[in-house]
Amino acid sequence: MALPLYALAGIADERLFDAQRAVREIRAIRWIAPADPRETLASYAVRLALEIDTAQPFDLGGASFGGMVALELARHLAPRNVFLFGSCRSRHAVAQYLRVLRYIARAVPHRVWQPPRIVHPFIARWFGATSPAHVDLFTEMLRATAPEFVRWASNAVFSWSGVAELPMPINHIHGSGDRLIPLHRVNPDRVIAGAGHLLNLTHGEAVNDFIAGAAL
Repeated sequence: MALPLYALAGIADERLFDAQRAVREIRAIRWIAPADPRETLASYAVRLALEIDTAQPFDLGGASFGGMVALELARHLAPRNVFLFGSCRSRHAVAQYLRVLRYIARAVPHRVWQPPRIVHPFIARWFGATSPAHVDLFTEMLRATAPEFVRWASNAVFSWSGVAELPMPINHIHGSGDRLIPLHRVNPDRVIAGAGHLLNLTHGEAVNDFIAGAAL
């Protein structure tokens, strides 16, 4: 029997993993509030680990920022596998032009982290949403994300020391057209041609094949 997959959805929510419910029992990990604006990913993961029931064997995964936190969680938990969906093991994999966020995260007002609704569809397409349904869904997710959390995450990513290795397998799948974490900056186990950052949503079948083929 396939293990349940605890999953972190980055700035989206658990609906990002709806397609993966065909191959796994998805147990979405709910974000907790940062302890303070400068809390590191490592410290945050220590607190978040206390929220997760690990009584039974499980796998752990995350998309984008969620994958980074999943790597930190795996230091304290004992998943059988870790899955990275459009994510990375180091801050150096994030697109160079996004690194300015580290320096402006604490300075800009909250409204900058929650842009006007009229631009949300353009942001969704930039992230990789293609169909109208996926654009609408990701737009809903953006509206539901707290600006304070986005501000904290934007700063925390660029002070993250990264996780190169773990005692369990790290299974990484990535889109060839990812604009946030460009393919040439990572070394995934599988590349989905034409996929952007939202590969769980836009290329669910390919992601499911990858999950099903991972070591049990």
